[in-house]
Amino acid sequence: MELAYLTDRAGLACHLGIAALRRAGAVRAAPLSTLVADGPPPARSAPLVRALHAATRSPATWSAVRNAPAVVAVLRQLVSRLHRDGWLLSRRQRRAIRLAVVPLYLVPALVPIRLVAGGGRTGGPAAVVGLLFAGAATLLTAWRLSEIPEVGRAGRRLLRRERREHAELAPGRRPRYGERPAGDLLRAMALFGPRPLLTLDPAFAGLVGIQEVTLTPFPGDVRPAPEGRDATRAGGSRLVAALSGRDPAARIRRTR
Repeated sequence: MELAYLTDRAGLACHLGIAALRRAGAVRAAPLSTLVADGPPPARSAPLVRALHAATRSPATWSAVRNAPAVVAVLRQLVSRLHRDGWLLSRRQRRAIRLAVVPLYLVPALVPIRLVAGGGRTGGPAAVVGLLFAGAATLLTAWRLSEIPEVGRAGRRLLRRERREHAELAPGRRPRYGERPAGDLLRAMALFGPRPLLTLDPAFAGLVGIQEVTLTPFPGDVRPAPEGRDATRAGGSRLVAALSGRDPAARIRRTR
């Protein structure tokens, strides 16, 4: 759960928990787009998994499950633990870092003052361009430094290492999640987002609000395999279906 929260916060942690229940046969889809428990949770489940299971004892929508008091309480405990262990930066820590960057914003303001005070003694056009460039570079640096991510440096380093060690589970490598142990599916979701469940069980994934997403990688992350050839192949199949009349969307367009 900790890795999932570091990857994409509470949403992915909850998706990982409900995927663990789904793989264990402990939850199923119910009428009216609801979820309901269908057995006991796996042995030695994480607290979040048990809280999600308790929230589905009676049919409930995914939104109601995620906002159940027990689930919210467990998520707060998880965040507190990650802050305490140094994987996440608290608001106070991020605010302190931003305040330390504030003096850098004052440097570009000195550039026009230097130009006005220097008059014609600034050293010529090259010196003026140099001053403007230095001011712009300092402003850009200050802006980049003020963008403080919630995940600390140690957390980002941990995610990079785990993604490299388990690169074969990345969705871009197209692993056969259905032929792998449940632990591989859950680890893939924790490291690379909810797409593995979408690939394996699209109907259930849609029920819990999982859509096609692409996570923003950290520098040094595992890059997905190129998909241009497959995209071209899919587009060709779609064109053939449209020309042969098997594409329903094409038939609708022709009848209008």
